[in-house]
Amino acid sequence: MTSILVFSGSTRPASLNQRLADVAAQRLAGMGVTVTALSLADHALPFADDDGRADPPFAARALTSQVLEHDGLFIACPEYNSGYPALLKNALDWVSMVRKDGPGLAGKVVALGAASPGARGGYRALTQFRTMLELGFGALVIPDMASVPFANKVLPAEGGLTDEGASKFLDATLKRLVLECRRSAAVPRLEGL
Repeated sequence: MTSILVFSGSTRPASLNQRLADVAAQRLAGMGVTVTALSLADHALPFADDDGRADPPFAARALTSQVLEHDGLFIACPEYNSGYPALLKNALDWVSMVRKDGPGLAGKVVALGAASPGARGGYRALTQFRTMLELGFGALVIPDMASVPFANKVLPAEGGLTDEGASKFLDATLKRLVLECRRSAAVPRLEGL
């Protein structure tokens, strides 16, 4: 069965991106996949530097284990000053340091979403983040991205996504994620490449 890890790049309890991650997890579960929701708050990580490569902290090894156990990831990426948050980059840097068989997200299918109170819905952060994931982390990032503008109005604290257009984009993104995870699982791996 396809398994997807879902998390937000924010640890704030009232985070709009955490709300988006929660909605994505619910919808993925409704598509018949195994979903694991993760909070980066549960993985207290120091700033990654080369000194940690030889002996990564337990939290980094635990996070890497969770990433590797899943076929794909849905990441809700906040936009901070037109870019992605350091917390999210740091967590993924640790995954790359722990993983010894290639880039941190090699072989993983990733879908992205962002929720923002602004009119662009975090899109600026998403474009930068996807480039880094593909080039630096070796991820297969699907083309679809779920951007939710005015999220403070359309992502209520009690759950759900009330904007029809954003909801359709999210559904399309999640369906593509599941499809690509299943395709990836069906492709035989060539040893030594």
